[in-house]
Amino acid sequence: MRQSVKRIVSNIFRFLLIFYLSILSLFCIRVITTVFFCDSFIIPTSSMAPSLLPGNKVRVNKLLMGGRIYTRFDFENHAPLSCFRMPGFSEVNPGDVICFNNPHGYDDNSKIEFMINNVFCKRVLGTPGDRIGAVDGHCWNDRVLRPIGVVQEQEKLRWMFDSVFIWRQCYDVIPLSRSCWNIKNWGPLTVPAKGLTLPLDDFTRQLYCQVIEFETGVPLDDTITEYTFLQNYYFAVGDNAMDSYDSRYWGFIPEDFIIGIVAGHRNHDQRVETELTQISRN
Repeated sequence: MRQSVKRIVSNIFRFLLIFYLSILSLFCIRVITTVFFCDSFIIPTSSMAPSLLPGNKVRVNKLLMGGRIYTRFDFENHAPLSCFRMPGFSEVNPGDVICFNNPHGYDDNSKIEFMINNVFCKRVLGTPGDRIGAVDGHCWNDRVLRPIGVVQEQEKLRWMFDSVFIWRQCYDVIPLSRSCWNIKNWGPLTVPAKGLTLPLDDFTRQLYCQVIEFETGVPLDDTITEYTFLQNYYFAVGDNAMDSYDSRYWGFIPEDFIIGIVAGHRNHDQRVETELTQISRN
């Protein structure tokens, strides 16, 4: 009788041990997969329409540019990001769709700040060192011959009345001091790159002041005539050219803020995998 009770207790203990070890293993696999390999996010707005619609679930590949590893887990209000990136298999290229932390995570457009759960999804127009701009609503990159983004949406932007954007208060783009720049026509501008030195005048000070203050931690001195950037940055826009809150309005994305490259997506009502980078080649 005692041996039977011991056997039952032993079996229950073994079952519980296996059960909890299985749960722990699944949790570890989930964490490792999310940190090093891939993650997923839900698209909340129409800024990437028609490529991505609200409710779509995007799959982010972290292996391509390397997973981001936090070195400090202090994510309280306004805490700076501290991390390093694992070696990747490729770079981010113009036309790639990326997920990244909002560079103005606390809704302060005057400075770049990290907020862990404030994530955007946009298409890359400019990578470090690129010269980019827009003419008649169509975006361009001086080292890319093909169109970037959805040409049909940019054509809609071209022919839309300026008064519509003025009424919606989305006509002017950065920097606001350049009155001839607007949602349809802006640039050229150079995307900051690590080691790149650019001269500073009244215009470029306004264009790059947030980046310089982000790197140095102090306000930009008006006596500085040139600056060498310490990090790489990116410029990204939404495929919905007429209705996307993107780099045209708030500026550059630090490389460390990028979570990964979107490899495909799944519709909320059916399983559909799409290589989004093909859209930019149409």
